Amino acid sequence: MARYTGPRLRIIRRLGQELPGFTTKTATRRPYAPGVAGASKRSPKTSEFGVRLKEKQKLRYHYGVTERALRLVFQRAYRMPGDTGRNMLSLLEARLDNLVWRSGLTRTIPAARQLIGHGNVMIGTHRAKSPGQMLKAGDSFQVREKARNREDLRVTVNSPVLERPVGLKVDMDTLTVAIEAVPGPEQVPMPINIQKVIEYFAK
Repeated sequence: MARYTGPRLRIIRRLGQELPGFTTKTATRRPYAPGVAGASKRSPKTSEFGVRLKEKQKLRYHYGVTERALRLVFQRAYRMPGDTGRNMLSLLEARLDNLVWRSGLTRTIPAARQLIGHGNVMIGTHRAKSPGQMLKAGDSFQVREKARNREDLRVTVNSPVLERPVGLKVDMDTLTVAIEAVPGPEQVPMPINIQKVIEYFAK
């Protein structure tokens, strides 16, 4: 399944959950599902599969990954020692596009992916290869010098959408981020029932 590029507010209304990495918009004005019957008082009963699907979709849209990519993350997390759910969230939080966003350099993860895709993020002396490459403590990245005066970056650096994780140290002048610690599962910026996601993929 391809990466979603349609209306984002429609997705968060359907899921009934704000997804800060997906969009800065909220469903405050219309806090109900989209469609003609969305505002009706009756809420249809959701099956167990529907609950699992919804939790999986939260992860997929928030982190901006395809169905195949999310399944590969699950498979990798399953092979790692320890709790599969926590491993899965740790792997997603370690993605470069997520770290660019969590550092406050962009408003959303899709914006971070675009910044990386245009070759404007450097890891060491080389341009970042992919938005999905995973970093670890001790790594660092920076915005390419010729892109540092972009107005969208200047705005978001001065007023991050979310509180920046303490393990990410940002130099505002050079837009360099030093990773002292990758955000952990407990720092995921939205409620998620990861056990339901595991059940979805383990079916």
